[in-house]
Amino acid sequence: MDILRDNLNVNAQSFLEGLAGIDNIQFQDFNIFDKTLTITPGVNWITENETSLDNLIVNETIAATFIEVISTDVVIDSIREFQKKYKKKSSIKNKIQSYVYDVEAKTLICKCNLDWTAANTTTLDNVIDALVGYDVVTQLMNGYEHKEKDGHNYYNQKRSELVQSIITAVRTEAEAFEIDTKLKNVKDSLLTGDWKTAKTYLGLTVVEGAYTQALKDEYDLEIQTYIDANY
Repeated sequence: MDILRDNLNVNAQSFLEGLAGIDNIQFQDFNIFDKTLTITPGVNWITENETSLDNLIVNETIAATFIEVISTDVVIDSIREFQKKYKKKSSIKNKIQSYVYDVEAKTLICKCNLDWTAANTTTLDNVIDALVGYDVVTQLMNGYEHKEKDGHNYYNQKRSELVQSIITAVRTEAEAFEIDTKLKNVKDSLLTGDWKTAKTYLGLTVVEGAYTQALKDEYDLEIQTYIDANY
């Protein structure tokens, strides 16, 4: 039967060295984060071995100078932003001694002063919640910057094609101006990265004169292709 010890606030290195000096340990697992120790004793395990273990724990126990506050299921994309946010909270900024974020486990472990309160935990939770919101907004902002850049490039491409059609006498300047006027709202939306809005405005345009159905369909296909790939 395994031997379990928990809440071990010990000096990890010297504690492990001490464990190595205890006889009849078949397997040991010391989790520095959970502060737990699991030992599988050998067949010759005796009471004196367990006494040695307990004495080691007593000798290596460090007087508590902090408490751990563990937040689970936390997604933090920017630890720097977390630091900036919590340091703006006067009630906790001087109470957090250090912190470790485990990306894979989505767990934040904060070492806090002994006078940490339940109200402080609530404040920390609010900081984390706001941070998650910040990360979502930041991702959306980054996405729109990319779409805006693509919108500029697409508009420049279509404008160049229109100018080329004038140079090659496919269209007159008046016809090109007519097309540009028809597509003004579409152009404005593309330049701000709002491709879906651009498609909506395109659907509202009326085919007439130089602005043909074939040209409208061309824009519609290209904008929809971008939307399918980027939304």
